[in-house]
Amino acid sequence: MSNSGVSVNDFTQILTDFSRTLSYEVSTKTTNQLTGDETQTFAAASNKSLIFFKEENRFLFDKEGLVEVGDAYIMAATTTGIKRYDKFTIDGETFYVHNVIPRRMVGTYMLDYGVCMLVTS
Repeated sequence: MSNSGVSVNDFTQILTDFSRTLSYEVSTKTTNQLTGDETQTFAAASNKSLIFFKEENRFLFDKEGLVEVGDAYIMAATTTGIKRYDKFTIDGETFYVHNVIPRRMVGTYMLDYGVCMLVTS
């Protein structure tokens, strides 16, 4: 807990109230040392509980000042480990994580906010 009285655990209740289960695949990129070609692979999908919402509902969850816009967004506990290029499927649609923004409240690292792009629907 920080001096502000804000704790990472404060996000736990929000996650409990609004989370949905996504089929999440972690991405790994490797570079061939001889050719420089990149290869992207995905781990087997696993279920993760994250807050998910589409662009049209962003105003419900976001504060003023976010300039990057995606097709959808996820919010995850810091221990979940979401990262750029991971992908997930929900409601028959597949998205990839375009960018991850650490969100702080009163100086406390509270959650990771993922800007996502639609791949297939």
